Amino acid sequence: MSAVEYRSILKYRLMILIFPNDETCPVCRKACLDKYGEHALHCRELPGFKYRHDFVRDALMDILRRAGISAKKETPVNFLTDPSEGRSTLHPADVLVFGWEGGKHACVDLTGVSP
Repeated sequence: MSAVEYRSILKYRLMILIFPNDETCPVCRKACLDKYGEHALHCRELPGFKYRHDFVRDALMDILRRAGISAKKETPVNFLTDPSEGRSTLHPADVLVFGWEGGKHACVDLTGVSP
């Protein structure tokens, strides 16, 4: 962790103002950077957000593999298709667990939630 990251996290935890005024986020341009930096720590457009998601997904895959449960990550789910395109209209499942309950498969979608 860099010194800048450490200071930012420390200020966040101690509720010390990080930004002088509420401003629009320069990364996503959609949300407001609040004075305490809540959005700055959880902006979906920052690389760390995707990294944390993938890290949790990979940890879940490792747990399933060690438990002997068959699973695959980033698997296309083809049960909802657009007839004109002939392909799935859904994003791939983060984790597809084979034979979860009664021989049926389970799609797991991981979602990062900002506090």
